[in-house]
Amino acid sequence: MRLHGLSWRVGLPFLLLVLAETVTLAIYMRSQVHAQERERLEGLAETSLGFVNGSSLPLSQTFADNLRRVTGSLVFVHNSSGIEPTPTDPELRAALPTVAADGRAHQIGRFDIVAAESEVGETLILVREPGDTFWDPRTVRVLAAFWLLAVAFAWFAVRGLVRPLRSLAAQLPDIESDAPPEVPEAGRDDEIGDLARSFLRTRDALREERELRASIERVATLGRMTASLAHEVQNPVAAIKLHAQLLRGTASDDAARTIEQEAARIEGLLNQWLFLSRPEPPATSAQDLGELVARTVAANRARFEHASVAVELDCSGNLTAVCDGKRLGHVFENLVTNAIQAMPAGGTLRIEVQGDDETVSARFADTGAGFSVAALARFGEFFYSEREGGMGIGLGVAREILEAHGGGLSAENLDGGGACVTARLRRRPPEPAIAADERA
Repeated sequence: MRLHGLSWRVGLPFLLLVLAETVTLAIYMRSQVHAQERERLEGLAETSLGFVNGSSLPLSQTFADNLRRVTGSLVFVHNSSGIEPTPTDPELRAALPTVAADGRAHQIGRFDIVAAESEVGETLILVREPGDTFWDPRTVRVLAAFWLLAVAFAWFAVRGLVRPLRSLAAQLPDIESDAPPEVPEAGRDDEIGDLARSFLRTRDALREERELRASIERVATLGRMTASLAHEVQNPVAAIKLHAQLLRGTASDDAARTIEQEAARIEGLLNQWLFLSRPEPPATSAQDLGELVARTVAANRARFEHASVAVELDCSGNLTAVCDGKRLGHVFENLVTNAIQAMPAGGTLRIEVQGDDETVSARFADTGAGFSVAALARFGEFFYSEREGGMGIGLGVAREILEAHGGGLSAENLDGGGACVTARLRRRPPEPAIAADERA
């Protein structure tokens, strides 16, 4: 056992307490034994005097000698001849004449003395010299039992405290292992149980942090790969758009328009991936959000018709805001795409663009099935999507773009059915964003 260990830190104060209690108990037992001896001496004097009075025997030196042999106490008689036998101890010889004959024990010096007067006026005196009551058998037995109980209690207390702590300490090196050992101490209802449960929470938090770090590393790697791939794909997309524009006005005009629109969609997706992998401050200028939304609706007219989705557009008031028009176009494109996908059997998409003194908002309300509880709770979270084949990127990018402009993106389910997503934008972005643009 280590002298600086917890066993000694707990056991040593307890040992000192037991020693103090032992001294106190020994003093108390000594006083109790002394009191019992005095009571025994008083009872012996009373019994002996009662025998004398009942038998009419004289109190003589012979009687005193016989009673001494029977009781083991010093016995004296005080009669007309004086005190017999004569005490040899000077202190006792001076004390005997002063003792009151009341049958009670009196401590004079180191002696306990009881004097009782007979019916004929003679006095019987019993004397006991107290010995060392600390080593009295009764005191020794009580102290031995006390020490046994104290040692047993200390052993169980220290064992119950140190063993679970050692068990937890032994498990600390395995706190990050894939197959950690069980922690039975967690079922306790005391402070050690609290410590064990805290250990388990820390272990779980470390495991989650390790998994999150691995996930972040995978996402970072994916982001670098995506950025590289997006740059490589941009060139063929630009070539496709160029050739589609060359076909405009020919017999293949309709096909050229479709090719150009789909190429523009691919370009938008590439821009989203680039924004996700390497976000940059918005390049702001005064833009009319009503016109941006109208252009988005016009660009997706064929998709609305193919999906049997009717569009109601309501733009009112001053809708001008300082923003990055290209990125806001991506936001509205994502919201329109999500609304179309939310109504696979057709429906109505109502878009309301309104403004006040500080903000401009675009509200996209569809008649689809609405959001689930989980989807609302995790709305705008990257890589979360309940749609089959969905990557969970569009709404996350839209939210990031709006927040970079000092705005935000929110969602709710409508009472009559369907969902509503609202994009809010400040008329002017925050000052740090403007300063960043100017520095760029």
